[in-house]
Amino acid sequence: MVLARWTLRLRVRYGETDRMGRAYYARYFDWFTDGRTELIRRLGLSYRRLEDEGVFLPVLEATCRYLRPVDYDDELELDVELVRLTPTRMDFAYRLRAAGSAQVVAEGETRHAFIDTRGRPINLRKARPKIWAQLEGLQLEVPVEAGRPGGGDGGR
Repeated sequence: MVLARWTLRLRVRYGETDRMGRAYYARYFDWFTDGRTELIRRLGLSYRRLEDEGVFLPVLEATCRYLRPVDYDDELELDVELVRLTPTRMDFAYRLRAAGSAQVVAEGETRHAFIDTRGRPINLRKARPKIWAQLEGLQLEVPVEAGRPGGGDGGR
């Protein structure tokens, strides 16, 4: 079940490519991070706020399936979905498409745990009930937005 969804529009920058002009494989995980961070922000939270309150979200598992190569200056849309939320975990799914198209170029997932400042797993419902209440019962669809997170234009 999709609890929240957001689409990030981006363009492959020169520094994100390899010698062949293709997007370097590890950049996909950077894009996933950008999309996830912005989705959390759209939900009224932020990584900064979570961390200021002693809650961290390390990646437990990350996967990416590369379906088609993307090149320098290609425009892409990254669909990010919050697909699982429990008091101890958040899971996200990603679908990277050619902009304005249904053509999927990559798919991935990340799984995250809620931990405290000492790296111990926590139950968010018990440890930070206000944050948990803010996340509980989400059904949010956030519109496509141009540009990169933080107000930058991604070199466009």
